Amino acid sequence: MKQMISSAHQKAGVYPLPSRSAVTRRRLRFNRKRLPVLVVVLLFVYLALSFVAQYHRLEAMQRDLGQLQVQLGELQKRNTELRDQLKQVQSDSYIEQVARQRLGLVKPGESRVVPVKPQQ
Repeated sequence: MKQMISSAHQKAGVYPLPSRSAVTRRRLRFNRKRLPVLVVVLLFVYLALSFVAQYHRLEAMQRDLGQLQVQLGELQKRNTELRDQLKQVQSDSYIEQVARQRLGLVKPGESRVVPVKPQQ
């Protein structure tokens, strides 16, 4: 009968599962002797990943620092230019020049001459 079942299974394309004893599986066994090694390996992996992450973070900060230093130099140059312009604008000679050219003012005792364009 056993033969008939197995030949019937074969004809149907169904094969019985092998018994547990026939299947040899390699199981990962928990061994207390290997526990310290496992802990050290996991700690090393964690430290290596942390180091890599911190290194990338440091590189990004250094790149940002370089950009900020360039920006600081440009702003200091602009600040110097604006201070010089402010000194010039606050000088008496500049104020007098603006009063004469833009406002048409004259000093006491001077007379203003306005050129007339010839008509065509």
